[in-house]
Amino acid sequence: MPPPAVENINVVQTTVNTPEIFVDPEVASIYSDGDSSDERSLISKASDEFRPSHNLTTPDLKRSASVSSFSSYASSPDIPLPESNDHDSTLQNMLALGESGALAQNWFSSGTLKADGRWFKDDKGRTCLLRGVNLCGSSKLPTKPDGSSHLSEGFFDHRNVSFVGRPFPLEEVQQHFARLRAWGLTFVRLLVTWESLEHAGPGIYDEEYIDYLINVIEQMSRYGIKCFIDPHQDCWSRFSGGSGAPGWTFEVAGLDITKFKTTGAAYVHNTNHKPGDSLPMVWPTNYTKLASSTMFTLFWGGDVFAPNTTYEGVNVKEFLQEKYVNCYKHLARRLQHLDAVIGFELMNEPHQGYIGLADLHRYDGGKTLVFGDSPSALQSFALGDGIPQEVEVWIKSWPFPTRKDKTRVINEESESAWLTGKCIWRQHGVWDVDAKTKKPKVLNKDYFLKNPKTGEKLDYYKDFYLPFVKRYAEGIQSVSKEYFVFVEPLPNEPPPIWTPNDHHNNIIYAPHWYDLKALFTKTFNGKITHDVQRLTKGAHHIAAATYFGISGAKKNYSGQVRNIVKGGLQFVGEKPCIIGECGIPMDINEKQAFLTNDWVHHSNFLDAVLGAMEKNLVNFTLWNYNPTNDNTHGDHWYGEDFSIYSRSINEEITITKTKEIKTDETEESINGTTTKKIQKLKIQTDTLSIISSNKNTYINEENEKSESEISDKVNSPNSPTSPFDLTRVHFLEQDDETDSEQFHHQGGRVLEAVLRPYAAKMPGIPQIMNFNLKNLEFIFKFTNYPLSQQSNINSIVAPEAEIYIPNYHYKKLLLDIRVSDGDWRYVRNRQTLYWRVKDWTTEGVVHTLRIRVVENSEGEEISKRGELLSSDSLNKKLDIDAKPEVDIYAKWIVSAVAMIMFAYWWQV
Repeated sequence: MPPPAVENINVVQTTVNTPEIFVDPEVASIYSDGDSSDERSLISKASDEFRPSHNLTTPDLKRSASVSSFSSYASSPDIPLPESNDHDSTLQNMLALGESGALAQNWFSSGTLKADGRWFKDDKGRTCLLRGVNLCGSSKLPTKPDGSSHLSEGFFDHRNVSFVGRPFPLEEVQQHFARLRAWGLTFVRLLVTWESLEHAGPGIYDEEYIDYLINVIEQMSRYGIKCFIDPHQDCWSRFSGGSGAPGWTFEVAGLDITKFKTTGAAYVHNTNHKPGDSLPMVWPTNYTKLASSTMFTLFWGGDVFAPNTTYEGVNVKEFLQEKYVNCYKHLARRLQHLDAVIGFELMNEPHQGYIGLADLHRYDGGKTLVFGDSPSALQSFALGDGIPQEVEVWIKSWPFPTRKDKTRVINEESESAWLTGKCIWRQHGVWDVDAKTKKPKVLNKDYFLKNPKTGEKLDYYKDFYLPFVKRYAEGIQSVSKEYFVFVEPLPNEPPPIWTPNDHHNNIIYAPHWYDLKALFTKTFNGKITHDVQRLTKGAHHIAAATYFGISGAKKNYSGQVRNIVKGGLQFVGEKPCIIGECGIPMDINEKQAFLTNDWVHHSNFLDAVLGAMEKNLVNFTLWNYNPTNDNTHGDHWYGEDFSIYSRSINEEITITKTKEIKTDETEESINGTTTKKIQKLKIQTDTLSIISSNKNTYINEENEKSESEISDKVNSPNSPTSPFDLTRVHFLEQDDETDSEQFHHQGGRVLEAVLRPYAAKMPGIPQIMNFNLKNLEFIFKFTNYPLSQQSNINSIVAPEAEIYIPNYHYKKLLLDIRVSDGDWRYVRNRQTLYWRVKDWTTEGVVHTLRIRVVENSEGEEISKRGELLSSDSLNKKLDIDAKPEVDIYAKWIVSAVAMIMFAYWWQV
């Protein structure tokens, strides 16, 4: 059906008198030790009307007719520019509002990202807040043979593998990247394991896989995506119960990967797990077992702790570190022509191995997960040396995560985990067998605390980690000095103190954060959450570490993330922070959502997690987007199921809707392989509706002439000319199942919490960003740069904020968009709101934007409680957020009960 003629449009103008109501310019600081504000108090501080907090006027903002959208008001052409040393150049460089055509989530439109203090900045001098995904969990595993952790075929043939096709086949690149762009998740942590690059042997690189990666990354520019390379590892390697390093690294150390099960040197899914059993959260326990702990100890400090262990004439530490650095340096050379790659991570979740272990007889359950078969370090040495041991078996419990349940004997076959049959730790005098008792005994209890030769006390970070940061960073940056190097501390620990002598150039602080209790138990109901950071300090912290209700969970998570950010600024320095991993397990609560399709608890859970990121104004990449995810095996690695996309859901939807999606297909040749790719979805043209008091005007989005004529009408003398006027924008579209956005949403999980508005780029320093999932209200505040940072202010070409507004939430809703000052322009088909403030130079000026929903697609007025979601059960459960938190007396009761249980547990 053709759009209505423009001549028939009757735009009704209204004039609104703006009352003088003060807007609280309070800035919520993440440095506050207390909770400066939660979502409720934050929203209450935003008044119903906005007014400027300064009196400077705005430059002449030209409105563009090149795209279809409407801004808040038309600026008067005779308003002078703000004071500037170079008025003419500033005016000449300034584009009409939104005329750049950039999507808020397009990082290529920002040029080169740079680090400026604690913020990322683009070429236009704007602060950037990056968010995206890890791509992806299945990249830990080879494609040939199928490396899913529950499969065993070809597992030990570690040199003859291929990772080509991770994260997805080339023919799927466009659909996945288009989906990430539509979802506003365009900053990618790209998993590239050491094994994927150098599995065939030391110094032998898989150039076919690198060629494949280049083809994938080359496509990122088309979708505004930028990435950094993550040398991902878990527990050192697939062969020691995780992912990461090639199998030959164990041969370098003298370990036999085929004996790890018998000797208890590692819990490996496809060799240890019994079919039919639900897989517990056991893979992190490999950090305390022989294989993983030995490899990390040798990698960081082999020259100190195992000086006699050599390979090809050099100490094993030097050999392993040289191969690791050279491998990723080689990859950096191959990728250096790709603008999408902004840097390389040091190592995912590094571990210190035995370094710093004070007690070889027992692990500290407060710092280490003790679960399942739990041999001590001494017992692991003995087991690997062929000596059977009776080890403790731990199970889940409360108030502590695990407790001892029983014992069992391991390695009754008396096999050795060493290729030579001799334990290197026994050879270096760490332990031996008592001649009388025939049991293993510790010879040097301080062996991993001090330098065995000099007796000097050692520190893992100062003596081993930071020197390697320097070595790795210098290697990567020798290829390109512009590359960022992303670093993170040991999991769940504060970072080391960076001294002036440590490597600082383009260092990015990139820790991880999860609700560890929820991860371990795979449960979340929104009633009680715990701050594991505090619980590790002892049972007497349990009252302070306990939170009630959804509001309590939000406060809990925000506080934990605040501590992480604060620790980075304090110890690493004024550097950008990105939470490299955060997210929720999708298989919580015994996978009930898979059966009932009720994802309420997931929405509450993920909303609290991402709200904590937003409250602390940090960049983040969600764990994870996994195209191979399904409901049976999750992410196909150790029973984990975190992906925000699932093939199971996608296939189910495709069955009913694929026929309605019509596409043009062309053939494209990539590396000699001919594939079909979707060029364009054929969808009927959307229509735009500007809702005035009579709600009867329609405009074709694609018709530039129509918009030009409309602009003339809107700019008439009777038009609203104040940024505080209520401008209602409503998009009426046909109920068309061929909508490309519907295609992108297929397979998405918990999208109501994942897809959130956010300010991606702004000409100032962000102060507050808050999204209320219940009523879809979005509030954003930023301040102008201080004078000390305005040396390049005249080079700012487009001093406008770009804000991602997901159509998933707002496409068919009537919006009330208000700003404290300046002009805004909302372009729905770009999912972008452009906002240019009046004055972006005066120090200390606060600018505020607020978006509220007024009506739904049927024109029904939305209540003040904001019940927008279609599911009544979802609204009812979201109301948990409104319930008051249990008072301090309840916390003390919980604490007392916990202390009694702790005393009982300790006696047992």
